[in-house]
Amino acid sequence: MDGDRDDEDTTKVARQALHALTGDRDAEAEALEDRSGDDAKVAVQRAHGDRPDPDASPSASDLAGPPDAEKAARDRS
Repeated sequence: MDGDRDDEDTTKVARQALHALTGDRDAEAEALEDRSGDDAKVAVQRAHGDRPDPDASPSASDLAGPPDAEKAARDRS
């Protein structure tokens, strides 16, 4: 059911946001990995300004998303 999938996605986003608010970057990256399937540590670091991303445009949010994790994975390749 789509409703169950939406609830699961919302829970994953909330978990990631909670870790972002508490400053636990490792736990935040793990939560993003659950959402994206990619190694998300670099994406989280970039979102918080801990690691520069020369191609980054200003973001409205400090919360990295699956596209950020995918980009970080491509950049490592």
